[in-house]
Amino acid sequence: MSVALLTNAQEKAASREYEAAENLFREYLKENETDASAWADLGYVLLKQQKLYESGDAYAAAYDLEPENPKYISLLGNALAELHQFEEAKLLFEKASDISGNQRCHIRVGDMLGKMGKYDEALVLYSLLAADNPENPTIQHRMVKVYEALGRPGDAAAALAREMELREKIVQSNPSAKEWRMYADTKARLSLWAEAEDAFRKSLELEETAEIHLRIGAVLVMQNKTEEGLLEFEKAAEFDPEDFAFLMMQADVLTRLELFEESIHYYSKALELRSVHADAWAGIAYDLLKMGQLEEAKAFFEMAKASSSVRELPWADKLHKSEKTNALDAALKE
Repeated sequence: MSVALLTNAQEKAASREYEAAENLFREYLKENETDASAWADLGYVLLKQQKLYESGDAYAAAYDLEPENPKYISLLGNALAELHQFEEAKLLFEKASDISGNQRCHIRVGDMLGKMGKYDEALVLYSLLAADNPENPTIQHRMVKVYEALGRPGDAAAALAREMELREKIVQSNPSAKEWRMYADTKARLSLWAEAEDAFRKSLELEETAEIHLRIGAVLVMQNKTEEGLLEFEKAAEFDPEDFAFLMMQADVLTRLELFEESIHYYSKALELRSVHADAWAGIAYDLLKMGQLEEAKAFFEMAKASSSVRELPWADKLHKSEKTNALDAALKE
């Protein structure tokens, strides 16, 4: 019975039926609470539903069972990073790096330093990694961010150019869907929108995913092809209309593109799936604020605060979009 439960849960997770998978994993773990792998799987499906605190608890259970397993150390580190517990996450990534020697874990240490505002330390770490791994564009990508944070635009531009050079080299030798996507992302960061679109479409030819349709939609909007872009967003949502996390991502991207009405549409769809979610309510409030609808924004902002209090947590700890919440606080304070 337990084996069948676990298999069914894994199948549900693979088909992106995350709520059903969560229920099955929880049922399985009632009788198999020492199965670290199942706790990690539960953490994944909770994360996909944006249940960040529960996801962290599940990954912590896997870690407690196998505290020297670098996979579970890293997963818990990622979960804590999502909750803005950057110092604790850094320590875990350091431990995972020491045990496994995995370069990715070492890079994540630098990420946490950056999140804590320790940009000089992050730059030293990335520079050492780049010296040992001169052909790794991911490290150059991180260095761009740190240079920008340090107010060194010339160095940031040089690192971005180096990243572009490396990604072009990789896509020529290994033209996979993933590499085309990463190459296209770099083109987009250079504001080469038409070239980015071409590269994203090459990725799409190799593997059709919701994420690629979303990215094509964004670069079309940046080329003032808004109607075409919104059609791509619709195609992305059609992949799994009950993927809460992806609907939230779509809404966030549309907010950044200043398509506020369209953003509200996707936040609303997300709320149809989960009505108690502070970030979604805050997202709508921010969009309304940007549209000049202050009273409506205030009402939705109050809903965000009420949603966060369901777990008896300080509402600011539940919301992780500080730019939005700070703007709302400033505009709507009594």
